[in-house]
Amino acid sequence: MTPFLYAAELKKLFRCYGHFYRLKCAGSAPLLCRSTLEITSLPCEAVGADADPGDLFGDADAERSLPDAVVIMMNPGSSRPIAEGDTNSLLTIPLPDDFQKPLVLTQPDNTQYQLMRIMVSKGWNHLRILNISDIRNPKSTSFIARTKALEGLKNGGAHSLFSKVRKNERERMLERKPSAPFILGWGQDIGLVPLAKQCMSRIEGERIVTVPSEKNPFLTAHPSPMMQTKKEEWLVAIRAALHESEKQN
Repeated sequence: MTPFLYAAELKKLFRCYGHFYRLKCAGSAPLLCRSTLEITSLPCEAVGADADPGDLFGDADAERSLPDAVVIMMNPGSSRPIAEGDTNSLLTIPLPDDFQKPLVLTQPDNTQYQLMRIMVSKGWNHLRILNISDIRNPKSTSFIARTKALEGLKNGGAHSLFSKVRKNERERMLERKPSAPFILGWGQDIGLVPLAKQCMSRIEGERIVTVPSEKNPFLTAHPSPMMQTKKEEWLVAIRAALHESEKQN
């Protein structure tokens, strides 16, 4: 059985880099957002992260830059940058096709540590975390209320990478190594179903791995429940699901 590594050990093995921005949305104040989080093992940083995190996933080492898996979560929650950089740009969606996302060092949270544990057990070097919404809001009830309020605004759905207007950006962000899975873990709040359905429609037919929810077929277990025992149960379940998916792939 893979040992349960704690944060102090995981920090020695991985770094997190995120793209933070403000979303310009007509009829609403700018929204604090994060479009992606990249978790890399320290050897991967030799690609250039120490000098410029934005070069970490460049064309110089394209195959290595592709993620071993793409995790899709609910939203960035309380994620925040811990390094200086371009984190406050006011962007209008859709982004230009040649837009390069500036990545900055990011403070990991308990959920990301859970994903690092999966990386250790699978021997993965690069994990990409996307969300069914980019909005940074740690309170799920107010987050869901905000997404519902945006539905009535022009381009109000642009906070989601899986909206129609972000097709080109989405296709780039979903690129990954051959046979790499999508791991879903956005949680079990019934208010997420519309965003979850939208996401599922964009990855239909792909290799999907998750711990399903009993509440609704579009919901999934969250990787980092509050109780330690539940965290360990999720790790066992997702590893089993990954193993089964590999046999079938």
